[in-house]
This record gives sequence, structure tokens and C-alpha cells, in this order.
Amino acid sequence: MEKKDLRQIIGILVIYLAVIGILKYAGGLTWSLRSVTIPKEDPFQVSAQGEVYVRPDTAEITLGVVKEAKTVAEVQKTVNETNTRIVEKLKELGVKEEKIKTVNYSIDPRYEWNSTTGKRSMVGYQASIRLVIKTDDFEKLNQIIDQATVAGANQVESLNFVLEDEDAAKAEARDIAIKKAQEKAEKIAVASGLELGRLINVSVSDSNYYPTARVYSLDMAKEEAAGGGETQIQSGETKITVSVVLSYEIK
Repeated sequence: MEKKDLRQIIGILVIYLAVIGILKYAGGLTWSLRSVTIPKEDPFQVSAQGEVYVRPDTAEITLGVVKEAKTVAEVQKTVNETNTRIVEKLKELGVKEEKIKTVNYSIDPRYEWNSTTGKRSMVGYQASIRLVIKTDDFEKLNQIIDQATVAGANQVESLNFVLEDEDAAKAEARDIAIKKAQEKAEKIAVASGLELGRLINVSVSDSNYYPTARVYSLDMAKEEAAGGGETQIQSGETKITVSVVLSYEIK
């Protein structure tokens, strides 16, 4: 055998032994392949608000009647008669029956504390009715409160002005907000050197502010209804606010 052939055989043996050694060493290792995904950059977001002011179209008046008597039958009769008078007065003013709603009716025992005996004793019953009246005739709003108190309502709890159909006002405020947000995004992009891509998301949220009407105290309302003048209430305006967030891709 020539020396050249012998060197080739030795070289092959060395490579073979080296491969066996590597495989033996690597036998305890776990090999895995995984793909690496490079996440896209966060979208560019800009927010804005749109506001519109509209006149409320409905007033909601909450009135109450509270009466006391010795017996359940007596207090029931008293409070029911008062309630009937109030409803009749409201109908005379043009308030439709379906716009008068009873939201609470209760009769509870009434107790008093006797300081002499140190005991609490039942002295009768208390009945209460709460009514919610809706009207879109604001010119009669003051009369409704005045006449209800004359008829026996002894609680004027609240007066709220609402917009029955808010969709049109919300749509207008939303469009204003989107336009402002778009203009804002374009100005920021120009100033910062960004290049806006496509619009990928629009987030919309809304909130309303209803004005709180001024309501006189019950004593003042009764005094004015008796001849001192009419209760004066103004509806004001309702603010409809819509907020938007626009999300853009960056080129």
C-alpha cells in the first residue's frame, strides 16, 4: 500500500472518530426549531371630543305625597284622595294620563319615643306616594308644579330635563369629534415627520350633561300658587359630548 493511500485512510478514520465523539457529546441535548416573529409597532393614536348643545324636549317632575293617620284605612283614604286630586289637576292642564306614573306607594307604622317611660310606642301609620310626571309643554311646566302642590303634593323632589331622542345629537357630536381628531393627527404627523398609514380602528364613547333646574322650596311654591306669582323654571340646554380615539398605522 502506498503512503498516499495510507494517509487518506488515516484521515477518514480521524474524521469518523470525530463525528462519533460529537454525536456522543450531543446525545443529551434537545434540539428545537422556533420561528421568531417581530411584532409590529404600536399604532399611532389620537383623541378628540365633539360637543353639541341642544334644548331638552321633555321635563320629568317627581312629586310626593306623605300623610299620617291613626289607622291603615284612614291613612290610605287620605293619601289616595290627595293622589286623585293631583291627577285630576294635571289632566285639567292637559297632561295625558299615560304621562303620570306612580313609582312608589308605601304604608309604614309610625313610632314615637316616650321619654317618660323610656319606651317606643306605635302611634299610627304613614303613607307615601311618589309620582313622576312627564311633559313636553314647557309653557305649562310651572303651572304643573304649582297646581300639584295646591292639590296636596307636599314634596317636590326633583325636576330633570332630558332629550328623549339623543341619536341625532350624538351623531353630530361624533362627526365633530372625528373631524377634530383627523385634523389633529395630520398636524402632528407634519410636525413630527411621521407618515400616516391607513386608519385601523375608531373608538367612540359618549356622555351627557343635563342641566339641573331651579326648583323653589315647597313653601315658596304653595305661596306663589296661592297668589304670589308662578314658580319660574328655565330648561337651559343639554350638552352632548362624544369622545373618539383614532388609530393609524405608521408607514
